[in-house]
Amino acid sequence: MKTLETEVLVIGASASGTAAAIQAARAGARVVLAEDGPWVGGMLSSAGVSAIDGNHRLPAGLWGEFRAFVREYYGGADRVETGWVSNTSFEPHVAARILENLVTSEPRISLFRGWWCNDVLTERNPGTGRRRITGAVFRDATGASFHVDATITILADEYGDALVSAGIPWRTGLEGRMATGEAIGPEEPYARPQDLTYVATLAIPPRGFAGGIPAPIPPLDSEFAHILGPEPLSWDQFFDYGRLPNHLMMLNWPIGGNDYFGEYLDHDRRAAVVDAARDKTLRLVRFLQRTFGADRVRLCTVALIPYIREARRIYGMQTLALSDLTAPEASPVAAYGIAVGDYPLDHHRSEDPDAPALEFPAVHAFSVPYGCLVPHEFDGVLVAEKSISVTGIVNGCTRLQPVVMQIGQAAGAAAALCVSGCVEPSALDVRALQAVLLAARGYLAPTHDATPDDAAFEALQWAVTTGALALRRSSEGWANRAYVEPDGPSDCARFRTRREYAIAQSQRPREPLYL
Repeated sequence: MKTLETEVLVIGASASGTAAAIQAARAGARVVLAEDGPWVGGMLSSAGVSAIDGNHRLPAGLWGEFRAFVREYYGGADRVETGWVSNTSFEPHVAARILENLVTSEPRISLFRGWWCNDVLTERNPGTGRRRITGAVFRDATGASFHVDATITILADEYGDALVSAGIPWRTGLEGRMATGEAIGPEEPYARPQDLTYVATLAIPPRGFAGGIPAPIPPLDSEFAHILGPEPLSWDQFFDYGRLPNHLMMLNWPIGGNDYFGEYLDHDRRAAVVDAARDKTLRLVRFLQRTFGADRVRLCTVALIPYIREARRIYGMQTLALSDLTAPEASPVAAYGIAVGDYPLDHHRSEDPDAPALEFPAVHAFSVPYGCLVPHEFDGVLVAEKSISVTGIVNGCTRLQPVVMQIGQAAGAAAALCVSGCVEPSALDVRALQAVLLAARGYLAPTHDATPDDAAFEALQWAVTTGALALRRSSEGWANRAYVEPDGPSDCARFRTRREYAIAQSQRPREPLYL
């Protein structure tokens, strides 16, 4: 068996895994990135979820860099604001091309496609007595295999299968109120995951074509009888929801559409669930073709992999819970921020007949703490994508593309720091990691009115993260916001602006911060 040695191994070229590999390589580490499919980028590309949710005014790090390339490809920001669900829409193959170019432009990354993780390797760490991840074994469709020895391994696969192989404890679904203290969850644990969707890309005529075409409401016994919702939307709204450039459409419709429930985290059931989800999407395509004509609604591509909203999640050194989103200023995790989000709580469980009813409260823009990436009692490993340590409720707003890209970038930066400093992820100075992320135009706190182009950006980020400055937050439905302004709060009266106050406060020495 062939053996490779590397400093950082990334299992899975998901949105997180791709970002992790790029950042680790840019930080000077040698990286092996192993992916079982043909494309890098995960839900941005292979899963076809090519309309971005959230973080429109938080262009953090590699997410902001990716968006800039998308805008450049299509000729400007206005050319990708094509649908009403997103301010950034694109074709899946374009995302794959952009991300592959970013990966292959880094000479320190060795990319292996078509290789499945067959086994995650562990040993007893003599220094700590804990289990240590030391690498993994991969195989391809022919049965060939190779072995990777790594200093730090990042688990970034779509389902969290690598957690099982590594023996890292994990959970799924909703933990129950006794475990989390979250009042809106079910009393008892509910382990079933959210619905998945097999996304397709359709070619459709220009905007407004559906308004003048008779479109009868489907019969009550139709599978798609409620596709326009209980308070009917128009067919034009349906086609505009996921409209992409070049007269295309992302078919990822949540109302009586192609969401599908199944126990896809059970490896023995997965293939059947995924096939059934794909078949449902194809039935929806045929329904639309019967309704509007096959010459007007054409199937271009079906995604390479399903879009899953929930994976196995670790028990981390820190866990992001509902109270961290509803009262972020009082949250103990805010000081450890390494990624930000502004999406509301959003679960897809309508296709699960036994799913508990959930009424989500308004939440604020939030930070994801570093400890969510670090499993308890394991060394040599960081976790990314949708397997980080958040409650089942909170997964509803940390699962989105920009957030997982930031999580991956933070994992890559942390891995490189661990390699260069000869430290374990659990012993890493979080302030050092945050400094690296800021240098890479990342966000520690969700400042919607201060971007990395703002001269005071880093000072503001440090001031908020160290507790010297509080943000003004507002819950604005699908666009939660956090602002540095207005100026002149009582705690900085002797400064003309909060920016001046932040700059002054940020000059104070920042003591190392550990988990």
